[in-house]
Amino acid sequence: MLPADSAALAADKDRLDLVAFRVYLVMQEAVDLATHVIADHGWGPAGSLRDHFSMLASRGVLDAALANELSAGVKVQNLIGHAYAALDPVKLHAAAIALDRLVDPFCAAVLVFAEGSPAG
Repeated sequence: MLPADSAALAADKDRLDLVAFRVYLVMQEAVDLATHVIADHGWGPAGSLRDHFSMLASRGVLDAALANELSAGVKVQNLIGHAYAALDPVKLHAAAIALDRLVDPFCAAVLVFAEGSPAG
């Protein structure tokens, strides 16, 4: 689905829209999962969407580098949500590639935490 280069993405409006939607959706699902972990353990509300990941890092769920990269993904999510028509295909392509390599480590870290830590 993601073309090899941003020029191909820019040339195909439908694909650009689909990639933007999927990047937005993946980030939203990551925030939702982080919210569940935080709530299940009674760690209090996060101050912002970005804070979800730093809160998980502070509790040992994520390493700091992964939390920082996911926090940066929230910025991309906000750009998509608030300026959908004005997306820069080069930046979106780079964000999609970056996010793709974060999904598995994020899910793995949350799973390892969930398997070793009872809620509450």
